[in-house]
Amino acid sequence: MAKYKELAEKVLENVGGSGNVDQAWHCITRLRFNLHDKEQVKIEDIKKLDGVLGAQFSGDQFQVIVGNKVSDVYAELEPMVGSDGSGGGGEKKGQRQGIVSATMDFISGVFTPILPALAGAGLLKGFLALFVTLGWLNNEGDTWAILNAIGDSVFYFLPFFLAVSAARKVRTNEYLALVLAGTMMYPTFIDAANGLTDVTSFSIYGLNFISIPVLNYSSSVIPIILAVLLLKYVYNFVKKFMPSAISLMFSPMITFLIVVPITLWIIGPLGTNIGAGLSQVFVWLFDVAGPVAGLLLGGFMPLIIMTGMHYAFAPIAIQNINTIGNDSFLQPMMFISNLAQAGAAFGVAVRSKNKALKQLAVSSGISATIGITEPAMYGVNMKVKKPFIYAMISSGILGAFAGWYGFKAFALGGLVGVFAIPVFADPSGAVGPIVVALILFVLSLVLPFILTMIFGFEDVPEEGKATEASKATEEKKTQATSGTQTQTVVQSPLKGELVPLKDVSDPTFAQEIMGKGMAIEPSENHIVAPVSGTVMVLPDSKHAIGIKGDNGEEILIHIGIDTVSLKGEHFNALVKVDDRIEVGQKLIEFDREAIKAAGIQTVTMIIVTNTPDYLDVLSINDSGPVFEGEQLLTLVR
Repeated sequence: MAKYKELAEKVLENVGGSGNVDQAWHCITRLRFNLHDKEQVKIEDIKKLDGVLGAQFSGDQFQVIVGNKVSDVYAELEPMVGSDGSGGGGEKKGQRQGIVSATMDFISGVFTPILPALAGAGLLKGFLALFVTLGWLNNEGDTWAILNAIGDSVFYFLPFFLAVSAARKVRTNEYLALVLAGTMMYPTFIDAANGLTDVTSFSIYGLNFISIPVLNYSSSVIPIILAVLLLKYVYNFVKKFMPSAISLMFSPMITFLIVVPITLWIIGPLGTNIGAGLSQVFVWLFDVAGPVAGLLLGGFMPLIIMTGMHYAFAPIAIQNINTIGNDSFLQPMMFISNLAQAGAAFGVAVRSKNKALKQLAVSSGISATIGITEPAMYGVNMKVKKPFIYAMISSGILGAFAGWYGFKAFALGGLVGVFAIPVFADPSGAVGPIVVALILFVLSLVLPFILTMIFGFEDVPEEGKATEASKATEEKKTQATSGTQTQTVVQSPLKGELVPLKDVSDPTFAQEIMGKGMAIEPSENHIVAPVSGTVMVLPDSKHAIGIKGDNGEEILIHIGIDTVSLKGEHFNALVKVDDRIEVGQKLIEFDREAIKAAGIQTVTMIIVTNTPDYLDVLSINDSGPVFEGEQLLTLVR
């Protein structure tokens, strides 16, 4: 549709164009980008686009939260960046991902493309288990066998699916990757693992070079991913030295002769053991400390989903379902958490006086009930703050119960919401698990709804209806701008998001000990002069600057909290003490990302240090975006 194409074009334009896109893909609700240069992203402009619920960096991955129409938007975006999700740009500009960020990004990129297949097949298996529990289907009949084959096919041949998505993620030939999966899944090796044949060594002229462990790689996850990573580097190395005239034939062949034996000998067993080890850790954790594990994982699941960390759990959940027949941590906790976000949104819908917010809360609550939580989280619950906390408290409590009871999913369900209830049905036909699933479904909706109704939240006023506080502020500003009083205007020294001074974490600023003013969370990497005057203070650490204005105003700009500890690193001063400066002149450059990477806040305080010299220091606005050069403060004498 035209509106999806328009949105895709605007998103692409604001991430720096196709040339800045290294890779692009999507999950259930988000467009995901790996970019060459993060500085080109206009994140605030993207947030303002009609159809965008939010935008954020998660590690080095940029995410645009669209909601349940994300596949339609991506369908328009894909031709703009290439079928492999690449815009064809150059190397990333001096950016290196940390190991955690890179791992999360890789896992997300591998599993996201195959989610529809996993979800559809897993949900079918869930319905089959439910029908057996209800007595509607005989698990020994032909109909069940055919339907079960459909549901099982993706999981049994999972190495093939992962081979393609992993090859696309690491930019190697996916058809060569399929050869690796085909070899691992070849009947000779499957039969050997089942004791039907004897293939245990790789020999030449009777000499045993490699002893091959006998393993069944059907439904395995980690071995094929590691094998594809090896394939990429070996294939690129072989092609580098192979004459182009014969490279098409001999480069793949030599690559296979190197990679396949190493995979069967080392990588396959290593990946199997890693998967089994991780699986056992989580099974042990929920067996030994189920209520505590459920409390923490259930309560913090919204934050885990926001950062994309839930993808790190996906291989382990799949491993557990394939090996022990159930998943006791990922889907049960997502089920509870997603529904809790829905319940909180419904509470907002009932209690809010804002008609537009009511409508959004109802629609996003329905989406969250299905399993798509971003509209409820970003558009409603986080917007009014407290319901988001009520949802986390509720999911933590119910997660503790689920961990104590041993609540499990017996198949993969994709969107973990109301339609995923069948995946909690025990294939053996036991009624207990499905009854508990229904109870948790109801409680997950009701508990945060009740908390929201009882304890409430600060409602969003309807457009055109100011609150009493805002009216009082306007009256104060009107009084300040009338009569014989003189005023001095202080402009914003940077672009960003306004933060009331009382909300910053440093009590020296929050309690206005240094003077009145305003704080800004910057979205750019420099500050400019808010007034014309003279530089009075500029420490060696270059994290702050003191200015004496032409009208007697004394302004302190303090970049970040505890940034003095950086000793000037990531800061570049463009002026010096006693320099004459003009309003709008660039004063200091700094690296926001590097400062944040050091674990230090970048919120910047603009303080009138001689506040007692004035009748009042008034802020033009208390929240929302602010632009460089925009009027920030009014000083009234």
